[in-house]
Parts: sequence; C-alpha cells; structure tokens
Amino acid sequence: MASSERHDGQGAGHWPEPVDSMVYPRHSGICTFLRLPHVRDAGTLDLAFVGVPFDTSAGYRVGARLAPRTIRYCSSAVRIHHPIHDVTLHRQIRMADYGDVRTTPFEIERTFQWIYEEFRDIYAAGCKTIAVGGDHGITYPILRAVAERHGPLAIIHIDAHPDTFDTQFGHRLTHATTFRRAHEDGLIIPEKTVQLGLRGSLFYPDDLRWSQEHYRMIPAHEFHRRPIDGIVAEFRQIIGESPVYFTFDIDGMDPSCAPGTGVPEIGGLTNWQVMEIIRGMAGLNLVGADLVEVSPPCDTNDITSITAAHMLFEIASVFALHAKPAPTR
Repeated sequence: MASSERHDGQGAGHWPEPVDSMVYPRHSGICTFLRLPHVRDAGTLDLAFVGVPFDTSAGYRVGARLAPRTIRYCSSAVRIHHPIHDVTLHRQIRMADYGDVRTTPFEIERTFQWIYEEFRDIYAAGCKTIAVGGDHGITYPILRAVAERHGPLAIIHIDAHPDTFDTQFGHRLTHATTFRRAHEDGLIIPEKTVQLGLRGSLFYPDDLRWSQEHYRMIPAHEFHRRPIDGIVAEFRQIIGESPVYFTFDIDGMDPSCAPGTGVPEIGGLTNWQVMEIIRGMAGLNLVGADLVEVSPPCDTNDITSITAAHMLFEIASVFALHAKPAPTR
C-alpha cells in the first residue's frame, strides 16, 4: 500500500502517521487527536497528546471532563502542514494520541496521583506531552512529573485568572490553587514565570497580589495596548534557555472566540493573539504543554473545541520545529 493510502497509522520504521484526509474523509473513522494513531508505548514517541478527562477540581461551571473526547472529534478538521513554519508535523516528529489517563470523578487527590504517575512514566520514557484537559487543576500533578524529569520550569501561562489562591472553599487542590501549590513545591522558577491575559472582576482586593509579587504578569488591559512582537520579545528574554512549560486556559481568550468554558471573562485575547504567542515560542526549550478548561456543554456549535483543536496544532508545530525529521523512505 502506498504511503498516501496507509490507514493503520504506522509509517516506515513505525513512524506514526495520521490518517490521510484526502483518502479517508474527515467525517469518517475513529476520532483521535489530529487523526493520529493511538499509541500507548511512549518510548516510541517524541510527543504524546494525552487526554485528562477530569473537572472535579473546578469551582464554577463544569463540563471540561468531556473536552478530550469532543476536541478529538473536532480536530479531524485540522490539516497537518503548518504554512507559516513550513513544517509537516508527522514528517518532523514522532507523535501520536496516547489516549486518556485514569481518573475518578469523586476523588481529586487520588486522580492527581494517577495523573502524576502516568505522566512521570511518559517522561521517563523520553517522550514529551501535550495534555488536553480537563480543568486547570490537572496542571499541578503534570508539573510534578515534568519537573521531576527536567528540573524547575519556566512557565508561560495564558489565563483570565491567576490560579494562585491558597485555598478555595477550604480545599488546597482546586483549579484556582494550581500555581500556588507548584510554587510551594519548587516546581517552577518564579522569576521566569509569565502570566498573560489576566482580567475580570475580583473576589477581594488582593486577589492578584501573589502574581504581582512573584511573577511577570501582563494583564489583558496591558496586553491589548502593546504590540504583540514586544510581548513575545519580553517573555523570550525572561525565559531564556530554561526548560519551559506552556499552560493555556481557554478562558484566557475572549468569550466571543471561546464561549465554551467554565468561567468566561470579557475583554480577553483573540485567536490571532494566542496564535502569535504560541508561534513566538519557537526556539524555546519547550518540554511540555497543556490546554485546559474547554467545556463542551457550555459551548455553541463546537466553536471552542474547534478553536482548541487548532491551538493544539499550533502547539505541536512548535515541538515539531526542533525535532529530528522522519527517515527518508
């Protein structure tokens, strides 16, 4: 069978290939991220898309546990060659859909431990990850696993909210406490942590104080007034050569672009602004990423899941730019 006609997801030397959408229509077949093969052996991959279907640590509207399945479906529409970077992803990097980690909707602590253990094993196999949540609480156990492999991490964080509360309703593990816990555990490098797009009303006057005192915070009102190239140049200078983790809460975007999320805030970033931030990470030492807080039940015509699928393609393209290309056939 010619390579353009393969449908088993395996190329020469078991180099994972997506389903060819010019041979098998995008509305057909079993759904995986970007129509990639489902591969559970992380040791054969450079990059794994990993679903984390969990939203029990969310404090307002839920539904993000359904996002990995919905985004897989919507990602069938995404093509596989990046026109700006001029890279065909699956020719440049061994990547696949790893599937979902184990979760339970009734226990945050147990699920977080499972997430940590499975991501630890993936990284121990030499594979990097793009996690697809789920609520933003899942980032904490993932950071535990990534930092165990790469050491303390620089962070690029797009979000409407800082997620640095000490507790939420008396609980220390929620989607609003992620970066406080990571900070306390020494998982992140505070002076190399950049939070982009924060905005909206506050519960209390000091809600942003932690971020203001510990990180570089570029709130939405500053972000919109500055040229995007200047923002990219600033975070690149801050990050330098440190291993960096990118975490993207979809509510960092304006609800006009991404309505399907648990805590929408007006005045957010546009599709183009987020794409430029992601493209601006090219050349950084990106060691992991996640996209969280997509809530399909809160969405309209799948617009948020479609947007998320395209953003996952953008993130994967940054990983692919610096990977060893596929062997010549």
